[in-house]
Amino acid sequence: MTFLVTAITVHIYPLRNMPEEYIDGTPKQVESNFTDGESRIRYAFNEGLKAAGSANNIFENILINLKDSLLMTMSILPTILSIGIIALVLAEYTSLFDLLAYIFYPFTYLLQLPDPMLAAKASALGITEMFLPPLLVAEADIITKFVIAVVCISSIIFFSASAPSILSTDIPIKVRDLVIIWFERTVLSLIIVTPIAFMIF
Repeated sequence: MTFLVTAITVHIYPLRNMPEEYIDGTPKQVESNFTDGESRIRYAFNEGLKAAGSANNIFENILINLKDSLLMTMSILPTILSIGIIALVLAEYTSLFDLLAYIFYPFTYLLQLPDPMLAAKASALGITEMFLPPLLVAEADIITKFVIAVVCISSIIFFSASAPSILSTDIPIKVRDLVIIWFERTVLSLIIVTPIAFMIF
């Protein structure tokens, strides 16, 4: 489901408008160094061997990745904790996500989910934390539980972890774009997975 939704979202706004160039600004280059009769798999294998031959040894790679992961963790952990706690408080003590549910309600209603408003609220809650939507529908119908379990994974973007991680990198993407991508992925996931849920259950 995640791969299918990704294959669609890369062809619609805002991802389709992003430049296809490397982080340093050089344009994307298509490898065309195939020899006559050489397959893509053989070419890829040979290129992989070349890359492995010129790479640092395993211990240097482990140290580099460990250092990078610690730096990223220290930079995003406060964001993750604060957003997660705020989302829990808002979901429990305010009607914010009840209001945001109306964004997804037309989709959940037209898809004939057993409890469309609950599914819509869970879908809206997915922007904050990946594990909150399944908790919200824990007592719901099995179809709703299945759909929300898939949607909260395939939407990918949530502001307690993946969004801060993306924003802490050099990837040139704005918060607005992340919200649009999350919305698109959530709607596409609902549309694709709901018929599958009805076929299974």
